[in-house]
Amino acid sequence: MLNPIEEAKFAKLRVLAVELGVPSPPEIMIGLKVHDKNGTLVFDDIQRGHSWTRNFYNMLFASSCDVIGDGANNFGAGYMSGKRTDATLGYSASYSTVRANTSGDGSVAVLGAGLGNNSTDATFGVVVGTDNTAFSAEQYGLIAIIASGNGAGQFAYNTMAAPVASYTAGTKTWKNTVVRIFNNNSGGSITVKEVGLIFSWLMFTNTGSSPSKKYLMERSVLSPTVAVANGAQLTVTYEVSMDFSAID
Repeated sequence: MLNPIEEAKFAKLRVLAVELGVPSPPEIMIGLKVHDKNGTLVFDDIQRGHSWTRNFYNMLFASSCDVIGDGANNFGAGYMSGKRTDATLGYSASYSTVRANTSGDGSVAVLGAGLGNNSTDATFGVVVGTDNTAFSAEQYGLIAIIASGNGAGQFAYNTMAAPVASYTAGTKTWKNTVVRIFNNNSGGSITVKEVGLIFSWLMFTNTGSSPSKKYLMERSVLSPTVAVANGAQLTVTYEVSMDFSAID
């Protein structure tokens, strides 16, 4: 449920960005729908996401100015590194160490597996969980992610389609939409209290590929939470938009 007072503040932010000549920050809208086992819509809500993580901001800065890390094995304020969902750190001196190279010298190319093509995979893409611990920028995974499957406490994670980007000329806004469907075949009701976006990077070297690296980019604590009964289906839609009217 959107807060009118907060939405007015975001509207003012977009106006201020135009006055300053810079695009406003990317905004997140999270759509949540539940259909019961008969296909009837029983829950329909839109909530604003506020919670880009340190991973997101560090990667945004690093990709803008060729510093993908500071070479320090630390994560937090004052460090330009990323923390993966398995709690390991990703860091290096600059993008020059990870650019594609065809000379066979061992250099690596970073190819994003992105958010889609992840059937039954709860390790990346849109993910959901059952914990309502307050958001912190230092978080690198959901607090209590729901596993993929048909057992107790699990959701059947459906494959995500490739994200769909679109431009609206009237408002000069870019929007990217990602959708994932979850089926509850667990035998009991499950209450979703957190959602997130996990991006997967797949590393290639001249000798082959390495395991993908997963980074939590956004985590939102839901209010209201979403109860998904046994046999029901949850659809989560992330819409990330940016107002480009300052430059378009």
